[in-house]
Amino acid sequence: MSDLVAQVSRHLRAVQTLQEMALDAKLLPLIQGVQAWQTLRMQSTHQAQMNNSYTAPAMVFFTEQIYGPKDFSQRDAQIKRVVPKMHRYLPSKALLSLESALRLHALSYELDYVLALELKKHATTANQQLSISHRTDANKRVIINQQTYAAAFVSGHNGHLRQEQISLLQELGNNLSDAVAIKGVAMMLALSKHPARMKGLQTLHLFLQDGYKAFKKIPNSQSFMSEIVSREAHLVASLFTEQVFSQQGTNPLPCIPSVEILLES
Repeated sequence: MSDLVAQVSRHLRAVQTLQEMALDAKLLPLIQGVQAWQTLRMQSTHQAQMNNSYTAPAMVFFTEQIYGPKDFSQRDAQIKRVVPKMHRYLPSKALLSLESALRLHALSYELDYVLALELKKHATTANQQLSISHRTDANKRVIINQQTYAAAFVSGHNGHLRQEQISLLQELGNNLSDAVAIKGVAMMLALSKHPARMKGLQTLHLFLQDGYKAFKKIPNSQSFMSEIVSREAHLVASLFTEQVFSQQGTNPLPCIPSVEILLES
């Protein structure tokens, strides 16, 4: 149990360090843009699950609580406050689910940071090669779309971390499935709602409650996770093949609206 608590603290520190680095490098808006585009991408890739009333809450949980551009500083601050005593509030399987979620979020943020750097580098190079002297914001403008995202994704050269990200997604799904099966979890969450609010832990409580409710609705969580993981693994493998950017190849990413970010000077 103490190891899990230590790991939770480590994941929180990792994200905080990356956020401070992003702030210093003025990359936060671009990282948020990456996360916003990725949310649209996941919703498109897994449209069938998004349109299914049983699995949609779990997809929303993943896209909003793990991959999306939401500000998690309040939630993370609340977790930090209770980390030393967390084992008193959560069953071991629930704590394991929380650790899995934070570990996945930390790795995802690291990958988003690298992807944002690549997008900025590619955009700067492209703008310098074009005759766009009439645009004063040329070197600050980054467009995230099917092509630019794919190019930045591949040039990050972190295929092993992408595979780890998918494995962690599978692990989180398994842990959440185990957690919702614990007898009395629903009652525990209901009874702890008021104390959590009184102690200023309502954001953390809402995070745990959303995860529980999302997976409780799924009739067959193993089948659900298998479909999600299979599609994500296929997408990553396709992006890292040489054929993707050849004339014969096709971009496996869905064609969704672009996101435009103006970087700070």
